[in-house]
Amino acid sequence: MVSALAICGVVAGNSAALAAPVDSPDIPFSGTITNMCTFGAPNAGTIGDVNGPGDTIIASYRGNGGTTASVNLACNGNAQVAVSDFQQVSVPTGMTLNTANSGWWLIRANDGNGQFVYRRMSGSTDGSMTLTGPFSQNINVDIDLTYTTAVKPGTYSYTTKLTATPQ
Repeated sequence: MVSALAICGVVAGNSAALAAPVDSPDIPFSGTITNMCTFGAPNAGTIGDVNGPGDTIIASYRGNGGTTASVNLACNGNAQVAVSDFQQVSVPTGMTLNTANSGWWLIRANDGNGQFVYRRMSGSTDGSMTLTGPFSQNINVDIDLTYTTAVKPGTYSYTTKLTATPQ
């Protein structure tokens, strides 16, 4: 009798091990991904005196010793890029910008592929930079300033910002 119970227990245990698996209903996931952009850390540019002693112009891209600044922009869709007015951080005492020459541009951003946007002293902008996404692109940024007097020795420091508006 003990053997019969032992056999039934083994048979009952085996029937549970052979049961079919059971799946849950589908578990949904959904969401809307928006067009997003992020800027990397900027690479600073340097300013140089354009034509040497007696000149009134300093610039990053055409100044002696000047270098273009850059910043990486990555977007998962299209983006319109704009450049802000510059902010003067420091200049030698007595240096005044030549505002009579308001048509001369101050800040220029370009994508290296022919698209550009300028921000002029008058506050107006020229050009348009709409980049097709997705992309990860270095944006070059330059500054070009004219003073009322010859450029003095000293530290000239400015900042500007780019704005990327997802399209």
